[in-house]
Amino acid sequence: MYSATMKYIFKPEGFEEGCRLWKELIFDKAAHAEGMVRMQFLKASPSALAIGTWKEKSYAEAFMQTGIFRELKQKIAPLLADEPHAEHWEPAEYCEGPAAE
Repeated sequence: MYSATMKYIFKPEGFEEGCRLWKELIFDKAAHAEGMVRMQFLKASPSALAIGTWKEKSYAEAFMQTGIFRELKQKIAPLLADEPHAEHWEPAEYCEGPAAE
């Protein structure tokens, strides 16, 4: 598996609109993307963290090549306090509790 994160820091007045745009532009497309395992979007104003987990890195790269994040960045740029920050991860350990079913 392969995971990537993208951290967004919004201007206080742009937080809600930025989160709404992220959900509108990314969430449904990611949910139907080939190789997608899980997409999460965590919020703690003024920051948000998107976590995508994919079967393999190639699926994440293919999703990025659709231009979807370029479109998102153009729309949320005025709402951001700083540039989004991406990190890429390989899971070392993984477990789910009984509530995951």
